[in-house]
Amino acid sequence: MKDAPTAADSRPVESEIFRSRAGDFVFAGATGVIVLLGAVMLSDLHAGAAAALAIIYGSGLFLRYFSLREAAPVAPGITFNEEQVQKFERLRAVLNALPQPVMLLDENDHIEMSNPVCATTFGKEVSGRHISAVIRAPAALDSIRTARHERTVQEAELSMLNPDERTMLFYAAPVSAGQLADRGRIIVMLRDRTAQKKLERMRTDFIANASHELRTPLASMMGFIETMQNHAKDDPEARQRFLRIMQSQAERMLRLVQDLISLSAIELNEAKTPSDRVDLNETALSVCDMLAPIAQARGGTLVCEACADPVPVTADRDQVIQVIQNLCDNALKYGGTGPQVTVTTGHGIPPVEEGFRRTGDTAEAIAVRLGVDIRDVAWVRVQDRGEGIERTDLPRLTERFYRIDVEKSRSVGGTGLGLAIVKHILQRHRGGIAIESARGEGSAFTCFFPPAGR
Repeated sequence: MKDAPTAADSRPVESEIFRSRAGDFVFAGATGVIVLLGAVMLSDLHAGAAAALAIIYGSGLFLRYFSLREAAPVAPGITFNEEQVQKFERLRAVLNALPQPVMLLDENDHIEMSNPVCATTFGKEVSGRHISAVIRAPAALDSIRTARHERTVQEAELSMLNPDERTMLFYAAPVSAGQLADRGRIIVMLRDRTAQKKLERMRTDFIANASHELRTPLASMMGFIETMQNHAKDDPEARQRFLRIMQSQAERMLRLVQDLISLSAIELNEAKTPSDRVDLNETALSVCDMLAPIAQARGGTLVCEACADPVPVTADRDQVIQVIQNLCDNALKYGGTGPQVTVTTGHGIPPVEEGFRRTGDTAEAIAVRLGVDIRDVAWVRVQDRGEGIERTDLPRLTERFYRIDVEKSRSVGGTGLGLAIVKHILQRHRGGIAIESARGEGSAFTCFFPPAGR
């Protein structure tokens, strides 16, 4: 009867097998690098796609190694030494650290292996499932079939609705090495492009709206200049009228440019959280004193009802002034004839107007986000008794250039950027805004700020 192999007997065999597997692993790496470089040179891939391919092939190398080590049976008595196990664990750590979901599919499209991000992305453990049960998108399944048939990397853009609507880039790449290639295994990776797509859409809308807003007054001014040079050159009364209109158009363009510059500056520093201590009471009183003459000129009132106690917040004072000023300015413009505007400050849960519809943040949500007691959440509220806002318009008020009545907005000097600026300032402060309104009853805008020291 043949004796069982000893550890000493197994070491040469183990070394031979591992060298063979290591050779396959190196071959896989070389193949991946060559294909990647060829793809970059031949298809003029942008940096994002090239990086994605690098991750796919890097993941492929690890999964190739994993399959050789874990899936393929080894001869009895053959074991991996400690150094080899450590190398494998390091490779596993690299895959687990990747920020994108990565999966290895077998020849029947079942998920053999995945990294932890997959469970976070899809809300469940995916290993062992069929890919169609995890990603319900025909474009993804078509990409997998094409990648397996043509032995090329495939890319598709997917819209995923579970749990939230997201735009994902889906990559499928055949594992181009040795036995795994014969088994038809596929590496799958997804990259979330939701924020990027939203930014691209916002940029496109921003450019289109900004160019339109500037084009109209410029065309008007050019027409008046041409008229003054020809038909009205000897008509002093017409020249004076045209000059007043041109001045109004120039002021409108100046306001638009100033708002655009302000919005760009806020976005540039949005990642830098303010650290100064500001008293909302003092700041609100200062803004009300500054805008009181404007309210009087429009036949209205602007009243500040500051909290009896100080309301200290962690904020940028200039930007807090801008928030209150923008809201008060809007209330005076759109608050009807003889606008009545009230500015209040306080802690905790702000007052709620009965019958008003509401959208946006709440004091409870802000308290959870900041990790503070709800009684410490600070707020400033600007309320008018004007015409109110339709329910369908409430969620869109903070969008750039969104205006309920374009002609009325232009007639009172609005640019459509005031509330967008408010929203971005509050995002920088880790705060939020709630909008309440009822048709014919007025509107209220409540801005939340973190308490001092947070």
